[in-house]
Amino acid sequence: MRLIRSDGSPVQLGAVLASAGEGAIHEVLGHPESVAKVFHADLKDLSGKLAKVQAMIASPPDGAVQSDGFVVLTWPTDLLSDGSRAVGYLMPRIDTSDAVEIHTVSNPSNRANPLPTAPAWTPNVTWSHLVNVAANLCLAVDIVHRVNAVIGDFQERNILVNDTTRVTLVDCDSMQFIDSTGRQYLCGVARPEFTAPELAGMDLARTARGKPSDLFALAVHIHLLLMAGNHPFLRGEWTGPGEQPDALTLAASGQWAGGPGSALRTHPLAPPASFLPHAVQQLCTRAFTDGAHDPTARPTAAEWRETLLGMQLGTCARGHQMPVEADPCPWCHIDDQRLARRSARASYSGRSTDQVVYQVSTPMPAYSSSAQPVLSYPAVPPTAPAPTGNRNLFIVLGVAAAAVLALVLVFLIPSNQKSDQETMTATSRGLDDSYTTSTARSTVTSTTRSTVRSTVAAPPPRVPAAPPPNAKPCGGPVPGIYSHSAAGSDLTSCPFAMSVRDAVNATGHPDPRMVNAYSPVTNKWYAVTCVVEAVLTCRGGNNAVVYVY
Repeated sequence: MRLIRSDGSPVQLGAVLASAGEGAIHEVLGHPESVAKVFHADLKDLSGKLAKVQAMIASPPDGAVQSDGFVVLTWPTDLLSDGSRAVGYLMPRIDTSDAVEIHTVSNPSNRANPLPTAPAWTPNVTWSHLVNVAANLCLAVDIVHRVNAVIGDFQERNILVNDTTRVTLVDCDSMQFIDSTGRQYLCGVARPEFTAPELAGMDLARTARGKPSDLFALAVHIHLLLMAGNHPFLRGEWTGPGEQPDALTLAASGQWAGGPGSALRTHPLAPPASFLPHAVQQLCTRAFTDGAHDPTARPTAAEWRETLLGMQLGTCARGHQMPVEADPCPWCHIDDQRLARRSARASYSGRSTDQVVYQVSTPMPAYSSSAQPVLSYPAVPPTAPAPTGNRNLFIVLGVAAAAVLALVLVFLIPSNQKSDQETMTATSRGLDDSYTTSTARSTVTSTTRSTVRSTVAAPPPRVPAAPPPNAKPCGGPVPGIYSHSAAGSDLTSCPFAMSVRDAVNATGHPDPRMVNAYSPVTNKWYAVTCVVEAVLTCRGGNNAVVYVY
């Protein structure tokens, strides 16, 4: 394909490097430093998109490309046309061979287990590298804010990190931008976990964002980098009333994990905010606590960068990197907690998979009518011999007494036998020996059938948790906290559902608030947020819904 630059010079496009919803990225023959984005002809509001790109070209931020050629922003550099109308633009080309999305660095699991096709340097990342990534991200944000632009959709897929910890922001044409005439080109998309609380419930396609909204998302990214991938509003121990509120509600109230006065406490397997230098803790408080009510209180990207670059790092006895002020080492504590949990799970697993040996050494006593208590009656005192004339009367009275006694015995003995049978039935249903003994002893003291039955009645059968009826089960059972997964929408593939299940199991936590899962269908990573509904329900990616149970 041959296109024309704004100065009339021709541009020959080469192979398609990537394709997405808005258009395709082509290499530019003869110009390895650039690539061309060509919009789809049927793109909604194409004219508005091209007008925005043209305005961005007219106001390039200083520092978008560093002096050594490293690209910090893929900012549009020139408009392209087909000779009759504009169809796309040129932008700097970045080297993606050694770059990964930022969640691959901030998430410890993703970092330690790169995909076979991904760069292999991430397992070697240390905490000092993460601090440097955070500082370089601050520089990129500061460069954007040098012009009248707001990143807007400030999520992890738009941030790339290379093996020198340098950061590039991509998809710059989606940013909010205001041109020299005051015309606003808005950013209508956002990810909830990176959205500032003041924007909650607003129509972003019609609402202009302020730069403080970027500073909220920047603080979240820094928290993820420094705090072992823990989101400040998603993972923690909720100590307030009721269920833990969602991330936006917590952000609006200024309650974050371990924050001052927050009901969301630090998770046992997360480092506490107190291990950070005091200056960094203050910036977090300004970003999340003070900024919830006054967005302008949030620290700027330049403030964050200066503080991060000024941190002094040391090493604990086990080799963990941490601020020199930290005592004790948070990573040692987390390692110890994980070891204790693994040991507990292994112990429990051993008990649950091996049958218990319980030798029967003596036979149980037999149950028979002969074992019943013997009914005793007071002895009849001797009487003086009756007169001969009353002999017949005494004989009649004696026969009557014998008949009454026999009748009493007829009723008592069957009653005891029935009670004993009930006792045996109760024993067969699982009562312990002490209960059986007490029941047998109380047989002659008005133990009734209804009493025994009500005591040993089996509990109602437990109904296992299950996803909604319209969910599509995916794959067979696997070992772990959750053995099954199901797709909850037509946009959710089974391979991705199973990947989410595996990511949840990998956390070792029954209800993680957020996980990152790889989709074998799109070959991309996605962050999903999880809440316990009928079963653990995870949402994210491209409107995916996954049930794990």
